[in-house]
Amino acid sequence: MNTKKLVRIAFLTALGILLMYIAFPLPFFPPFMTYDFGDLPGLIAAFAMGPWIGVLVQFLKCLLGYFLGVSKAGLVGMAANFIAGGTMILVAGLIYQHRKTKLTAVISLLVGTVVTALVMIPVNYFIFFPLWGVANESLLVMALTVSFPFNLVKFLLTSVLTFVLYKAVKNVLEEKDFRSSEPRLNDDRA
Repeated sequence: MNTKKLVRIAFLTALGILLMYIAFPLPFFPPFMTYDFGDLPGLIAAFAMGPWIGVLVQFLKCLLGYFLGVSKAGLVGMAANFIAGGTMILVAGLIYQHRKTKLTAVISLLVGTVVTALVMIPVNYFIFFPLWGVANESLLVMALTVSFPFNLVKFLLTSVLTFVLYKAVKNVLEEKDFRSSEPRLNDDRA
């Protein structure tokens, strides 16, 4: 990995941590389920530098954010944030990397949103809701009526913001392969 890429990763990680400080509850959801803008840099990294770089940004954001005390939900909240955000970033990034067009960006963001919302149903049911002390008889209802719609709303909002912001920052973040734009010399020419 070159220095420019490392600097971009560090910048996006730091931006993600700062954006996590802007957290607020969404209407109609429990107050412990808050929205923050911290997943944006990971998605932008996935689109500009590849899905695994986006997941790395998300992981570093959550790890450092935990140690900096950004999350009110502590380790459980950061783990949930990483799994949800990491799923979204990975799915959207994998789809987008194959064909970088506006239509593919929209499709990748929509598919990523739906997949993340579906993945978080069993993850919250089996792992996070029990860790938060949700009663066993409420687990399924919470997973279906709270987790699923919350993640749909959260990642639809994040998707819209990513789609709007990405075009403005992509030239700064994308790696350019200047060799492919050079004219090739024919071997027959002297």
